[in-house]
Amino acid sequence: MAGSEASPHGERSVVVGVDGSRHCLDAAVWAAREADRRGLRLRLVEVVEWQGVVAGHPEAVRAAAQVRSELRSIARRDVDRTAAHVDALLPDMPVSAEVCDGVPVDVLGEASEHAALLAIGRPVGGWGGTLLGVALAGRSACPLVFVNELPDAGPDDPVVVGVDGSPDSDAALEVAFAEARDRNVYLRVLHAWSDVPLDACADPAVEFGDFASGVRASVYERVAPYARRHPDVEVRHSTTRDHPERALRELSANAHLVVIGAGGRSGGLGLGQVSRRIVTTARCPVMVVGPRMRAGATAPAPEDVRVAD
Repeated sequence: MAGSEASPHGERSVVVGVDGSRHCLDAAVWAAREADRRGLRLRLVEVVEWQGVVAGHPEAVRAAAQVRSELRSIARRDVDRTAAHVDALLPDMPVSAEVCDGVPVDVLGEASEHAALLAIGRPVGGWGGTLLGVALAGRSACPLVFVNELPDAGPDDPVVVGVDGSPDSDAALEVAFAEARDRNVYLRVLHAWSDVPLDACADPAVEFGDFASGVRASVYERVAPYARRHPDVEVRHSTTRDHPERALRELSANAHLVVIGAGGRSGGLGLGQVSRRIVTTARCPVMVVGPRMRAGATAPAPEDVRVAD
């Protein structure tokens, strides 16, 4: 099925943004395995961004047309090569390989409307390399997955979710429980409850032990309603006084997936500061749950639930 033309846009799929890089090839492999596990089609999309129409001198018009044609040819080679690579690994996987004109965030954002997942490769190139991911996090209608590298997780390794009390974090909890359930693994809930070293600047020093138990109880209470909705998922808590990006990165080394809310405590419409860092440093794919998935994530009143530390 590799290299086929575009699938019907109304057909549910796993979508991958392709750009010819090694990171995007890894993203396609991960997404293909997810699509196979879910019984969905894989949709490979490369966007040729072309701003405006060249007018004026005929030679300039012809030159612009040639450049645009060459860009489309390169994109076609990228998606066909990626489709062939997927076909070699999963020959029965239904795959569409598409080249589209437009603005990447708009084209991929529209594709997310009918997708179960939208995957892209690891952002590279510093701040500029994260711009597409920042924009997509606010635009995507489905979870957005950054694939830094293919995971090397064992059958007993968890799905990890970061909890910070924000609306996006609540939506991430709902998604993370479903991901752990579908993989038949436990869910590790991480709350890095103080990423600022207050004891280094306070006088007298703050005794965190005096209220650490209250922090843990607050996290358990927040997670409990989601655990009730997914009683078949084992929950293990990690509450730490550490920077959240560092703590998530450490846990990602032995995880199938890290799930985080897009905006974090900043409440923005794109990637927050912690999210921007973790999507470039995690040792496994990072699933970002954005603001468009907040609806329906409100939990009922909490009740007691058994959890493992």
